[in-house]
Amino acid sequence: MENKELLWIYREQINTLDKELIYLLFRRFEIVKQIWIIKKQDWIPPLDNTRWNKLLNENLEVSREYWLRDELIIDIWNRIHTESLKIEK
Repeated sequence: MENKELLWIYREQINTLDKELIYLLFRRFEIVKQIWIIKKQDWIPPLDNTRWNKLLNENLEVSREYWLRDELIIDIWNRIHTESLKIEK
């Protein structure tokens, strides 16, 4: 197989994974909306620092199994968390 063909195959795989990531984010935010409905009914504030810290630390542990940099995971999860909090307001 030529390098150009191999490159094309890898790029197609990346394109597919990117679409899957977008779909997973969509699903996650749909669940956040459902959680917010429950929190709103029970007067629970959007931010639970204890849960947030636990979630971030658990994700960091998992990401280290795949040799991903902590800074990357922290940045990604902070962005996801910020967006989740926007949904819950």
